Amino acid sequence: MQTIILECDTIRLVPLSLSDTDLIKSLQVNCGGNGCLEGSDACKAMAAEKFVQSALQSQDDFGVSRWKVETQDGEFLGWAGFTPLSETSEISLGYCLPSTHGKTSNVPRRLCKALTDWFFRETYFSHLVSVVRVDNRAMRQVILDAGFTHRESKAIGGMQADLFQMLSPSMQTYLMSA
Repeated sequence: MQTIILECDTIRLVPLSLSDTDLIKSLQVNCGGNGCLEGSDACKAMAAEKFVQSALQSQDDFGVSRWKVETQDGEFLGWAGFTPLSETSEISLGYCLPSTHGKTSNVPRRLCKALTDWFFRETYFSHLVSVVRVDNRAMRQVILDAGFTHRESKAIGGMQADLFQMLSPSMQTYLMSA
C-alpha cells in the first residue's frame, strides 16, 4: 500500500522513490511551474537522481519533502512540495508540472492551497517561502493567489528571483494582536 501524503480533489501526493528517477528526467524536459528550484543544474536530466535523493533526505531531516503528484489512477503529473532553501535557511514551496497541467489548468492553484494548508497544520514553522524566477509570471500569480506576499528580490541558486512569504495562521494572529 502506497503512503498518501495529501489528497486534493482528483490528485494526490505520494513519496518519491529512486524508481521515479526516469519520471523526473522526462518532466525536466517539459516542465512548467517553477521548475526545479535548486538552480539550472537541477533542471538537467542527469540531476534527476540527485533531485530524488535530496527529496528523500529532506523527508528524513525535516519531515517535509517534494512529493510525486499523480492522479487517482497513478498517472504521474509532476512533483510538488517543500525543500530547504540554503540561502535563507527557510522551507520553500515549489512545484514542477508539465505545461499541459502547469499553465492551462487550476492544478497549480489547488496544489499550492492544499500544500500551504497541510504545511501549517502539520508543522510548527512560523512561515513558508516560495522562490519564483523573475520571468515566471504564471508561478508568480499562483503564489500570490495562494496568499503569499512579496518579501524581496535577490539571486538564489544562480537565478534572479523574487522571494515570497506566507506567515502561519498563528503568526498572523500574533501580529494582528500586537
